[in-house]
Amino acid sequence: MLQVTSTSAAETALPLRFTWLSEVVAVFVKDWRCEFRTRYALNTLALFAFTTMVVVSISLGPIGIDRARGTKVLPVLLWVILLFSVAAGLPRAFVQEEESQTATALRLSATPSALFCGKLLYCLTLVGALELLVTPVFVTLMNLEVVSPALLAGTLAAGGYGLAVGSTLVAAIIAQARTKGTLFSVLAFPVLLPLLLLVVELTFNAVAGGGGGVALSQLLLYDASVTVAGLMLFPVVWNP
Repeated sequence: MLQVTSTSAAETALPLRFTWLSEVVAVFVKDWRCEFRTRYALNTLALFAFTTMVVVSISLGPIGIDRARGTKVLPVLLWVILLFSVAAGLPRAFVQEEESQTATALRLSATPSALFCGKLLYCLTLVGALELLVTPVFVTLMNLEVVSPALLAGTLAAGGYGLAVGSTLVAAIIAQARTKGTLFSVLAFPVLLPLLLLVVELTFNAVAGGGGGVALSQLLLYDASVTVAGLMLFPVVWNP
């Protein structure tokens, strides 16, 4: 009898997993379909990032030639550009649901954890595409020599994930607020500040030739902590 019950429970759990994954994929595909229709986030991220890079390169001049100044300043500028580009485009992740009045349909059709993961996957692909476009152009414009490309790639991957998951959670919190843009900046600052400190340190090490050290493990721990916090808090935020 016990064996029959265990087998039945396992058979029931398997369809539930596929249902949850299908909800995640459905949310992800829906967001990208909406994005390709409006191209709001893509245009905002790309325009802001490249405009900022051009202004920085013209204002600072050949700062990359002076290695002493470049290794200290340029890692900070790279992540400042990425941060403000994300802040300009990612708040729309949940705001568009409220504006198009599809939030209620999402609440009824997808579980909160699947919805959060689908939105996170959408934001993660946006941030990843932004990093792939911005980083090579930034390194070329600023004549920045990277001693440890593997460390820089790992920092961009882990840091981009942290930006995506933190922005997804904050975007869900501000979705029903009136002053969404200002509120996103206020709420995102304390959430993303530890991330910025860690990724700037790791990027400096990648440029100067240092190792990941403790900062890399702290960055991975930050990503895991914010992910768990997002999964725990999102049902309360999304279903007030």
